[in-house]
Amino acid sequence: MAAQPADFRRRRRRGGIVWPLILIVVGSVFLLQNVGVLAPNAWLGLWRLWPLLLVLIGVELLLGHRGNLATLIGLVLAVVAIALVAGSLGVPGLTNPRSNQATVTRSETQVLRGADEANVTVRFGAGELDLGPLLDGSPDALATMTYDGPADTAPESQYSVAGGTGRLNYQLSGRTAGFVPFFGGRSRPDARLDVNIAPTVPVNLTVQTGATAARLDLSRLRVGTLDVALGAADTWIRLPESAGTTSAHINGGATSLSLEIPDGVAAQIRASGGLNTLNVDQDRFPPAGDGVYRSPDYQTAQNRVDLTIETGVSSLRIN
Repeated sequence: MAAQPADFRRRRRRGGIVWPLILIVVGSVFLLQNVGVLAPNAWLGLWRLWPLLLVLIGVELLLGHRGNLATLIGLVLAVVAIALVAGSLGVPGLTNPRSNQATVTRSETQVLRGADEANVTVRFGAGELDLGPLLDGSPDALATMTYDGPADTAPESQYSVAGGTGRLNYQLSGRTAGFVPFFGGRSRPDARLDVNIAPTVPVNLTVQTGATAARLDLSRLRVGTLDVALGAADTWIRLPESAGTTSAHINGGATSLSLEIPDGVAAQIRASGGLNTLNVDQDRFPPAGDGVYRSPDYQTAQNRVDLTIETGVSSLRIN
């Protein structure tokens, strides 16, 4: 009989399963994000899984801390939670398919409304994204957008002007009240978004993608700052050729990232992260030490790019 209180105390010291499993879920999401399986900032979508906390507490109360069985069930729930996070990102095979869903084609043009420059943000979850110059727009046009895909993920645009600066956002709403990058859109691989921006308007451009095949032709655009957050897909970017100085920052995970810097444009390049293959044209951009590649005429060039890459891509090519 004397052994029972000690055994009881040992069971008490084991503690519950809720907090350990929460740590498992959060840590797994961060790990998958760091290796490029999940998109950058994927952890921001974890708040959507808060009902899982109630499920874990209920399981713990039901089983009364019964050791291995509770742990096994908890681990299964943790795996399901991670699968849900990846599915909301749009990873193939984990998405939430919607059969017999109507598709739509939607196009719209956004005018400047007195703005002299613009901040443009494009958020896209999964599918194909093509961004380039607007070559045949009206003189007061800032951008055009064309969407092909499921009706319930058709994009919404928001635009406002303050102090001569326009703010234009494109994002797939998914009929939700808000948008958390990589999670609010519920976009699908059969969706396609084309965005064209006026080459005469100075812009600061932000692009956030999930499992998206992205093609960004910025060569004719006047991009002052570029901020790109990548998901798990192939991305091709051609940087501006006559925008003066462009400050570019690219982060996230991708299967393959290819960057083209036009002839006559100098560049300073910093690349870090879990790169399996790094291929830089060192004839144009020789090593300058500390992981930096720099054009010999970078300091005096009229058109130049200050490029920082922090990504877990398996292949990075810069030429």
